[in-house]
Amino acid sequence: MKSIFSLFYLIFFISLGSTVIGQKVLDKGSIKMEITKVSAEDPQMAMGLEMMKGSKTEVFFKDDQYVTYMDMMGGMLKMQVHVEKGKNTMNMLMDMMGNKSWIESKLDETQTVQQKEIANQSKIEYDKNDTKEILGYKCYKMTVTNPEMDGMTVTGYVTEDIKTKANLIQGFQSLEFAGYTMEFTVGNPKFSMTMTAIDIKDQIDDSKFSFDTKGYKKMTMAEFQKSMGGMGGFGF
Repeated sequence: MKSIFSLFYLIFFISLGSTVIGQKVLDKGSIKMEITKVSAEDPQMAMGLEMMKGSKTEVFFKDDQYVTYMDMMGGMLKMQVHVEKGKNTMNMLMDMMGNKSWIESKLDETQTVQQKEIANQSKIEYDKNDTKEILGYKCYKMTVTNPEMDGMTVTGYVTEDIKTKANLIQGFQSLEFAGYTMEFTVGNPKFSMTMTAIDIKDQIDDSKFSFDTKGYKKMTMAEFQKSMGGMGGFGF
């Protein structure tokens, strides 16, 4: 079971109806993302990915704050990540089958040196002639490659009309894209996973930006990484 959770973290740090609000500039609101497609050559990896299919992540954003709420694998893993860019803070609350952890960290300390180097070498390309409409928003294609990622490629569609720094693509959170990624596929020749926006709202409940740590064990980022088998840092 732990290997399945590890697979989730190694790929990227992520995610009832859809409400289309049309093309409008959003500087606050919420976006619900869902893992919609998965594939893998290796049977064990394919099984793990299939368990993640349908998992959802909801992003709430306003000003320089954003919060991600994730419900993975039928509720076996629940997570919320609270980020305040201006204060350089990150608080992550994770409930893994009843084991609750609270990780408090400086935002600029959530990535390892290796991850920062990988991000610095990443190449982002845009093709505004390749467009797609997602939930009423016109998006254009983005491709991210990196020579250090062993064939790993990220392709996606971004819109400039949603104003948030939230980035759900594990390993690339320190990158700033031209717009919010409404759909993206992470993969290499052996596997691929696609996450797509399925719902957008232009109203938010401010209580989403608060969190209760009662019942959670407080840990440092280093302690958390060690408990998860040294899977590396996280970027937000």
